[in-house]
Amino acid sequence: LPGVSRGELRRGDALVTPGAFPVGYRLDIALEELAPITDGARLYVHHGTAAVPARVVRVGERHAQLRLAAPVVAARGDRLVLRGETTVGGGIVIDAAPPRHADPGRFERAERGETAVHAPVLVDGDWVFADEWLDELRLDLERRLAAADPLDPGVDAPVEPWARHVLPRLPFERRGSKLYLPGSAPSLGEHAAAAAALEAELEAAAPATVRVEDGELARYLEREGRLVRLGDGHAVSTGAYERARAIVLEECAGTGRITLARFRDLAGCGRRDAQLLLERLDADGVTRRVGDERVVRRSASRSA
Repeated sequence: LPGVSRGELRRGDALVTPGAFPVGYRLDIALEELAPITDGARLYVHHGTAAVPARVVRVGERHAQLRLAAPVVAARGDRLVLRGETTVGGGIVIDAAPPRHADPGRFERAERGETAVHAPVLVDGDWVFADEWLDELRLDLERRLAAADPLDPGVDAPVEPWARHVLPRLPFERRGSKLYLPGSAPSLGEHAAAAAALEAELEAAAPATVRVEDGELARYLEREGRLVRLGDGHAVSTGAYERARAIVLEECAGTGRITLARFRDLAGCGRRDAQLLLERLDADGVTRRVGDERVVRRSASRSA
């Protein structure tokens, strides 16, 4: 496969068209026993080349739901083998994407071939799914959002092929690649003390930079205008950055250009910090590099 290394492939992997088969942690099967299989038994499910640990939930004499430790790609009619220390039985998949249930009637309908859709399946170009599956997805996303970091209270949106058809039916806001509760906004929450300590450290260090270990906190404070992030995980106070900008504009207004060494001397900081500040000024469109010197961009000189 182009672009896929051998190390990325695992036993049981399947190459299929995206969306063509459900991928799930549950299988409803018509059970065939070679030895007694008790309800709740922990066995290995051998399906294709995959061997996945599972718990067996018995439903009557002939059916069971396999609750898997890892997802599998399966289809109705697939055969599988159940093993403990030895082979104890097998079965035929009658529903490859069932809900979590123990309903004998559902097993019987599935075995007869009556459609009982749970997770999304593509039918004649449209995604079909059960309302209970949509509720499960909503509850899972709500739990994840409740546990999200207040600095960025969103979670990654699903990227499965069905996502763009399903997500508009959920009560969340999409912002870029993430989902948020309606009206939610970043806040410091439990990070307030760390933010105050970082701002004090930046002020004390100025004009030098400070390496910030908590990148998410730094991004939040930058969005709030309380610091400026530089390269290599460093940051400076907003005041230190504005002073650096003023120094560059003033020097270039008189001489037309500024070198790293000259800026370092005027700013009173070390060479590394001077380099990081100049690179941020370049990125912000204040300056551009010409050889070993910087010149002010016209747009920046007009707004100075």
